[in-house]
Amino acid sequence: MLVKPTTAYLVQYSPLGCFAECLFCPQSTKSNSRKEYVSRIPWPAVELSLIIQKLLEREGEFERVCVQSILKSNFQKEMLEIVKTIRKSGIDLPISVASTPISSEVLKALKKEGVDKFGVGLDVASEELFNRFKKPFKWQNFWNFLRKAVSVFGKGNVHAHLIFGLGESELEFYRTMQRLYDLGVRVALFAFTPVSGTPLENLPKPQIERYRKAQIVRYLIEEGFRIEEILTESEGTITLSKKFEVEEIQDAFLTSGCPGCNRPFYNESPSEIYNYPSREILLREIDKIREQLAVIFR
Repeated sequence: MLVKPTTAYLVQYSPLGCFAECLFCPQSTKSNSRKEYVSRIPWPAVELSLIIQKLLEREGEFERVCVQSILKSNFQKEMLEIVKTIRKSGIDLPISVASTPISSEVLKALKKEGVDKFGVGLDVASEELFNRFKKPFKWQNFWNFLRKAVSVFGKGNVHAHLIFGLGESELEFYRTMQRLYDLGVRVALFAFTPVSGTPLENLPKPQIERYRKAQIVRYLIEEGFRIEEILTESEGTITLSKKFEVEEIQDAFLTSGCPGCNRPFYNESPSEIYNYPSREILLREIDKIREQLAVIFR
């Protein structure tokens, strides 16, 4: 592998896929794609006991375990059991859980079992697009749940997954990121990836330069700036108020998310990298990034 994952990613299994109808996801029951895929990555069905055995045998190869949910019968109970089983096995890696809204009781139980980071698949940055792409969920329910998750895990320990390139305006996307950080929620940024067999398979990937700008804005907000300080709007065009050299902001282009999460090639092929899974590859392509920034700042 060009870059190994630094997190062991696990997703709950169902032969039917996920009961949610998110139009961009191959796990959805609305998708005709192969159900072992999530985005570009195949996730074969494996017994949890074998995963635990391999993690124990290969101690030191991962920095974190991430358990991700799907909607199916009793998924909350199973998700908690997965975490408990991992903990009882003697694996002492930090554990993240990523989920749609769940009960307060399960949230607190996950925290009690040692889960230190919690991810929420908000995914869509505007209410209009959310209602179109994230059925059967409700926009306001997700925001209420984000507040609940922060109250359990604390500010800075909850991540909202946001997908750039689903048809939102740049300003909508940046305002949603600012709103999340104001709640104490960090943003794990994804680029939209069309997957064959999903209803959105013909929607194009976002232009790489537009995504670079979104990465810069997310990075600056996380550094404590507000969008009104870093963005200028003129005749509907959003520009960055300050020009940056790539060396000043290179961390903006690394994969964002929980500590130890690099998601190699989850959103991109090696020929066009949206989120760099390692600093080594980023530095190898620093001139390419510099050319992309020249388009943004011209």
